[in-house]
Amino acid sequence: MVKPLSRPTPLLLPALLLSSLLAGCFGPTPAGSLDTVEGVLETGDEVLESGELADVHFLQGSAGEHLRLDLRSEDFDPYLILTTPSGEHFENDDYAGDSQRSMLDLELPESGEYRAIVTAYAPGEAGRYRMAIERLPAPTKAAAAHVETGVLAEGDQALDSGEYFDVYEFEGQPGQRVRLDLSSDEFDTYLILVPPEGEQVENDDAEDGRVHSVIETDLHAAGTYEVLVTSYEVETGAYELSIALAAPDTTVDRSRDVVSLGMGRAVDASLAPSDAESEEGQFFDRYAFDAAPGQPILLEMASQEIDTMLVLHFPDGTVVANDDSIDQRDTSRVELVAPQAGRYHVSATSYGAGETGKYRLLLGTGDASSSEASPAQVGGKVRALLVGISDYGGRASDLPYTADDAVRMRDALVGGAGMSPDDGILLVDSNATVANFHAALADLADRAGGEDLLVLFFSGHGDRLERRGPQPADPDSFDETLTLYDGDVTDDELHQALGAVRAGRVLIVLDSCFSGGFAKDLIAVPERMGIFSSEEDVTSSVAEKFRAGGYLASFLADGIQYGLADDGDGLLTALELSEYVRRRYRSDLKGSGSGDYVRTDGPQMGYQHLVVDRGSIGPYQTLLQVARSP
Repeated sequence: MVKPLSRPTPLLLPALLLSSLLAGCFGPTPAGSLDTVEGVLETGDEVLESGELADVHFLQGSAGEHLRLDLRSEDFDPYLILTTPSGEHFENDDYAGDSQRSMLDLELPESGEYRAIVTAYAPGEAGRYRMAIERLPAPTKAAAAHVETGVLAEGDQALDSGEYFDVYEFEGQPGQRVRLDLSSDEFDTYLILVPPEGEQVENDDAEDGRVHSVIETDLHAAGTYEVLVTSYEVETGAYELSIALAAPDTTVDRSRDVVSLGMGRAVDASLAPSDAESEEGQFFDRYAFDAAPGQPILLEMASQEIDTMLVLHFPDGTVVANDDSIDQRDTSRVELVAPQAGRYHVSATSYGAGETGKYRLLLGTGDASSSEASPAQVGGKVRALLVGISDYGGRASDLPYTADDAVRMRDALVGGAGMSPDDGILLVDSNATVANFHAALADLADRAGGEDLLVLFFSGHGDRLERRGPQPADPDSFDETLTLYDGDVTDDELHQALGAVRAGRVLIVLDSCFSGGFAKDLIAVPERMGIFSSEEDVTSSVAEKFRAGGYLASFLADGIQYGLADDGDGLLTALELSEYVRRRYRSDLKGSGSGDYVRTDGPQMGYQHLVVDRGSIGPYQTLLQVARSP
């Protein structure tokens, strides 16, 4: 993937004059050697035709030699260009989506003098940089699997959650693919891959059972990788671990990470096995564009060959994803008003693993005429308690993204519905204790008036506790619970706590296992509405594909923050909100068949359906006034 250049020749200078600008000149060095160049882009440096400052470094290279250039800067967005002796260009903007790093890792196509050009993504950017120049041994295309046998035993190192583990290490390079295969006849295996930088990869059960774990992924960093062999619970026993590490495929140009998208232009491309691959096995292409605050944005990906999926990363790290545009399963669409200035990154991918085929990606403008509306309130204020727990401190298994869900919902209410930040109480991880939860509800109960809307949002673990005998309105003999950091809150306890709230309307959103059981207790009171991620006897799944703790949290935040649930008048009704989330469940989720459900795993297997109970709140009653959708 190439940054489009109006620069067929990056520097139009005679070689003699050019050599006076060099920060360094490097001749042939032995395989395995590493040089480091430090420099500064500053006024007075050479300028590319497109306006960016540039430093140039000469390198001597031989055909077939494996070269890696790793450029980093904390002062500007680095951009790296390597020019061959015959004039061919290799380029990289954001390596693996990192705007402070560019990398080229390739087999040199010819012998002679190469030019490594250090520049910036945009004119005017300047500052210090550091570039590592590494010459590596020529790779072999395949490597035999290395097999280790061992025993988990008492006295081994232990995880914070108590499970024993053994550690193995290997050296990896960007572009390599590794397959880790762990099996045991004596315990429920669990496998963890820890890279030298970035997030770790985990697998509990491979498709063929609980005594087999597999991780197969592409490596994105150079250095030492750790493989942790452990168990799902505290168990011991013998195991066998296979580590198969393939060398980088130098016939594939993996260095061209990011293509710049032009407004109003379509890109025709393909997903192919040579593309980057996600941990879940989907191939993806990366794109980027710049936007100003308030600018209407339309991204659309269409294909007749793959089930498309779009993931949009905001400059601040917020993620919005779309699988199927409503009623169009061959099209994915993200349409919104840009909330901030900066560079937006796009991943064009597929819903299913291993899908390949052609697609068209369009960057356009939405309907700017509706973007002038500003968020306001309907007859009162929005007040909210937002709880998300990812780190349970060992009390329960940790969850990805669930703390982020609470932050994202807070931002959606502030940015999309005009809530004052002072009216949103955020409790995440260790702050989400039972005492803090009840204190926050009591605080909001004191502040909320009869015209206000109170939103209670929770993303984390949920559980069921058996009680003595059925209740008239809840005959299954179970109390559903919210699992907080240091204890549980039952449905009965939450009902009692909400009894002190004087807000005119209460919207309860619970994205947790068994959450539908709360409806029987909470929505029996007038002016309360509930949206729950699953039925009372079914677990809820993590929304990995949407980088969210739960599907409900992701869809509801999109609908409020960007006005996507609104019909265009700026007044978000109970029906619009609930039907938008239902449509997203239908269009974006796929279980083991068609329908608006998620096939869940674990002790409580089932089909995860959304549960909506509007209670006494009428379908056309306005809940929020939101920024109109573009």
